[in-house]
Amino acid sequence: MPTLTLEDFASSFGTSVDDIRQTCLDLIRNKNFDYIIIAGRQRDKLITDILKKIDSDRQIIGAASRRQVWDNGWKENLDDFINSGFDLKKLVPKFIRPNQPLRYNQKYIRAVNPNFEFDFFSIFRQWLFKKYFSDSKNIYEFGCGTGFNLVALAQLYPDRNLYGTDFVTASVALVNRIAKVYRLKLKGSIFDMINPDETFRLKKSSLIFTIGAIEQLAGKFESFLQYLLRNGPDLCVHVEPTLELYDENNLADYLAIMFHRKRGYTQGFLPRLQELEKNREIEIIKVKRLYFGSLFLEGYNLIIWRPVDNGAQSKR
Repeated sequence: MPTLTLEDFASSFGTSVDDIRQTCLDLIRNKNFDYIIIAGRQRDKLITDILKKIDSDRQIIGAASRRQVWDNGWKENLDDFINSGFDLKKLVPKFIRPNQPLRYNQKYIRAVNPNFEFDFFSIFRQWLFKKYFSDSKNIYEFGCGTGFNLVALAQLYPDRNLYGTDFVTASVALVNRIAKVYRLKLKGSIFDMINPDETFRLKKSSLIFTIGAIEQLAGKFESFLQYLLRNGPDLCVHVEPTLELYDENNLADYLAIMFHRKRGYTQGFLPRLQELEKNREIEIIKVKRLYFGSLFLEGYNLIIWRPVDNGAQSKR
């Protein structure tokens, strides 16, 4: 039975085996990453189910009704967090579902470990935070949801100033409750990425990141990009589904493209960054497809960039 190795994680993240060994070895050792490749009739049945889901799906990303859906969802996490006696495990977003078929290296797989996706993401997140976040005094997550990424950051860097923003009140209430209960240097604020609040200014020596937040803007990311260019963070890190990284001649990829477009998730973000780099407004540091994701799409692609200091940013 195949299993993910240090070499597999290094290849997925676009780094060296030594880097993975130094940052994530203990986490990898303590988890089961055995899996089987779904093939034959099981694969045919799975593809049929995916096609039926794509055909019947009626969710429209960015629709006005989605605001209430997100508020209700994060309110559920908030209630679970409080009622459990502030158990941090209750912060895991409910869209990370156990016991689901996954995609890896353009194939469908079934994992032995029911929490394979969450464990993979946790290792990727730890590597990402240790690799790129260590030099920043002020770290902002836009579209922070339950705040569980910020909690992981606070555990790694308890001395840093952490800020979580979201466009719904339940998320902000949850982040601020976490900060109060665990005495973290963390503050939650309302912020709409489609209509940025210009009075919300980034501090010096700042890093911003998004994880599955740009995807929810339904392509309306330009105002947020311009906001970032005006505020001039040191680094911008995005972990997002990225339509342009798929191979449309691969069946699993093409089904992900179909689902991405049917839902209306953001597309064009990476080409826009490449255009800004061509215009010498930004520098793209890294673009890496992880070749890993949930049943319907790959949500963990990595894009890292920074504004070019050309004197155009607003003074802070």
